[in-house]
Amino acid sequence: MKKDIQKILALMLCAAVFLATFTGCGKENKEKDDKAVNDLVKTVSIGKKEMEYICFGKEDGEVLVVLPGLALKSVMGSAEAIVSAYSVLGEEYRIYLFDHIKEEPEGYTIADMAADTLLAFKELGIEKAHIMGVSMGGMVAQSLALASPETVSSLILCSTSSNVKALDKEAFDVWKELAEKRDEENLSDAFGKYVYTPSFYEKYKDVIISSGKGASELEYSNFLVSLSAICDFDISDRLKEIKCPVFVIGAGDDRVLGSDSSYRIAKALDCSIYVYEGYGHGVYDEAPDYLGRIKDFLLGIKK
Repeated sequence: MKKDIQKILALMLCAAVFLATFTGCGKENKEKDDKAVNDLVKTVSIGKKEMEYICFGKEDGEVLVVLPGLALKSVMGSAEAIVSAYSVLGEEYRIYLFDHIKEEPEGYTIADMAADTLLAFKELGIEKAHIMGVSMGGMVAQSLALASPETVSSLILCSTSSNVKALDKEAFDVWKELAEKRDEENLSDAFGKYVYTPSFYEKYKDVIISSGKGASELEYSNFLVSLSAICDFDISDRLKEIKCPVFVIGAGDDRVLGSDSSYRIAKALDCSIYVYEGYGHGVYDEAPDYLGRIKDFLLGIKK
C-alpha cells in the first residue's frame, strides 16, 4: 500500500496536488523521509522571489523540465518518490522539476509564471530544454515557448488547453468556492471526482481526502491566485507561433478541460497527439504507459 501511495504522490503533478506530504509511517520513517527530501530539494532565488526545484537523472543528458499544475500543497514533499517514478526518463535526460514561487501575488498570471520560470533557467544555467507541462504547467510551457522560443527544444503538453476562457469552468468554480470556504475535505473530494476515473478515485479516496488536511493560509491564497490565472488564460491567437516539435497527450473523458482542448492544440500546431479513451484529466497518474510514450517521443525527435 505504501508503494502505491508513493507512486500517486510522485506522479500527481496536475490540478491540485494534495498528496505531497502523505508518506512514511512512524517517527523514524518520517525523519528518514524528511532527510531524503531535504537532500534533494533546492531553492533558486529570482529577485525577491524564491522557487524550489529538484534535479536528477543522467548527468550529461539533455535537459527535460517538468512543470506541474495547480497545487494546494507543494510536490516537493515527495521529491524522493518523484525521482523513483520518473526513472524511466531519468535514464536518458537531466530532469528539473520546478515548483511554483513560494508566494504568488494577487493578479499573478500564467505569463508571469513563464517569465519567472525563465529567470530560474537563467540562474541555473539552463540554456535549452525539453519542456513537459501538465495541466496548468502545460499553459506555462506554451507561454514560455512563445516568450523564449530559442530556449525550448520541444514541448510535451499533458491534459492542458490553450484557451481556458472559452471552456466550461465547472470544476474550477467548484474548487474555488470550496477553497474560499477553506473546506479541506470537500475540496479534496471534489478534486478527486473531477480529475480521476471513478474506479481510481474510489481506490485512493482515503489518501486523497486525508492529504488536504492542514493547508496554510498562504497555500490557500496561492491556490486561488493560480486558479484565477488559469481561468483567464488564452493564447489561442498566438498558438501557431510555436515552431518546435510538440507532443500533445489528452484524455477522452477529461472533465476539467475537455478532450477538445488537446485536439485544438494539435490541429493548430499540426503536431503529434495521443488521446487516451476511457481516462479522465488525471490520465498522467492512471495510464501505465504514459511516461513511456513521452520517452518515445523525445527519443524520436533525436533521430
